Amino acid sequence: MNANSSGERSSAIPCGASPPGSRSSRRSTSTPSRRQAWKRPARSSEESVNWKKVFAVIRREYLERVRTKAFWIATFLVPAFFLGYMAVQFASIRKTSGERKVAVVDLTGHLAQPLASELAEREEARRQKTPGSRGIHWILEPWPVAGDLDRTKDLLRKEVLDKKLYGYLVLDPTLLEKDRAEYYSISVSEFVALEQMERAINAVLLREKIRQQGLSAALGKELEKRVDLKTLKVTSKGATEEKGGGIIAAIVFLAIMYMTFFMYGFQNLRGVIEEKTNRIVELVIASVRPTELMLGKIIGIGLVGLTQYLVWSLVAMNLSLPAIAGMMAMGEAGAPTIPVSTIGYFLLFFILGYFLYASIYTAIGAPFNTDQEAQQLAMIPSMLIVSGMAVYPAVMNNPNGGVAVFASLFPFTAPLMMFLRTAVAEPPVWQIGLSILILLLSTAGLAWLAGRIYRVGILMYGKKPTIPEILRWVRYRPGKALQPAAPTAS
Repeated sequence: MNANSSGERSSAIPCGASPPGSRSSRRSTSTPSRRQAWKRPARSSEESVNWKKVFAVIRREYLERVRTKAFWIATFLVPAFFLGYMAVQFASIRKTSGERKVAVVDLTGHLAQPLASELAEREEARRQKTPGSRGIHWILEPWPVAGDLDRTKDLLRKEVLDKKLYGYLVLDPTLLEKDRAEYYSISVSEFVALEQMERAINAVLLREKIRQQGLSAALGKELEKRVDLKTLKVTSKGATEEKGGGIIAAIVFLAIMYMTFFMYGFQNLRGVIEEKTNRIVELVIASVRPTELMLGKIIGIGLVGLTQYLVWSLVAMNLSLPAIAGMMAMGEAGAPTIPVSTIGYFLLFFILGYFLYASIYTAIGAPFNTDQEAQQLAMIPSMLIVSGMAVYPAVMNNPNGGVAVFASLFPFTAPLMMFLRTAVAEPPVWQIGLSILILLLSTAGLAWLAGRIYRVGILMYGKKPTIPEILRWVRYRPGKALQPAAPTAS
């Protein structure tokens, strides 16, 4: 029997440890030497990142997604959708072209023929400018008044309903005073055709008014000419002609960033929840630290998105090459060019913005067990992304205004709005640098915060955590006791 069995239980002493009061114990409590006192503490294993394991997670996340049928269906479905959209647009353009046989009831007695000549001249000018293009061919047929005007309109209405005529035009005797004509047709939503007719009528009326004033017809031709305004973008290096290519590219790049932050940010959230639901994370976390798993997941899903964009870009380039070649063959000023700086800023703010929002979505997904539980908090980054597009008109109209400057420095709208400012204007260098610095610090801070939540949240199951509980996870340090959420009854 133990000597201490009837008395007090002695405290347990770990194996290899010296009991209190021993010589070795006294040595261990003595003041450390100078060399020991100034020795830098080794970095804890919790802080270090094993990039070899991160790359392994990236490879797993990437291959796991690109090998699925759903990925390739979605990848090729988007170009197919746009091809279908373009086909519909092309068909609608072809439908708006062709012959338009219109009866002209000319109550003035002398404007029908000049109007027909004006439309023919405009059609010929269009053909010379863009050879091979299809357009509207107007055929004007003078129509005498049978009895009274109302009876003539009834006859013409039947002709239109029987599709013998496309429409009819009534030129009132008071046209020169009232400046108003009447056009009747089954379809009055063909804005291109209506605009052509309206411009031709205005040109004829202008010449007629000039003739009545005793001036020459050549003066009317001169007065009809419009100024071709050439736009040039002023930069610190000089002025360059802006043909619209840079602005169009900026809008396309902005849409890509907007779509990426939404789609692939939410992919991170769903990926975390799916792994928790399937208990895969419990197996993975045995060999990979949570921070490494989170970092690999964010980068891997981002590479999946870049793969899709690469496929879409190749399809778009193949579709646009014939159009660009046609423009160059017609002697145009060349295909629209995209400045190198625009591409550079796009890549920079695309990467920073993706990591910023991916960190937020990952942190939101870690504490929850289902998409429904995370849905409310997932609205926060979604609203932040939308807020960036909400100020888009203000930034486009005044790229250096107060709203634009604030939106380009506020971290959650900076990726979109600072890129837009660099594409349509030339912001001060210090504002660009400050925006990048704010984004870097914000992304690093949010990634750190997401890592603190992620390392605890991915192993928590059961009831939905509250906000105070999630905040306690941020302050949690390894080695301290942490009470997990109580599991739900099965």
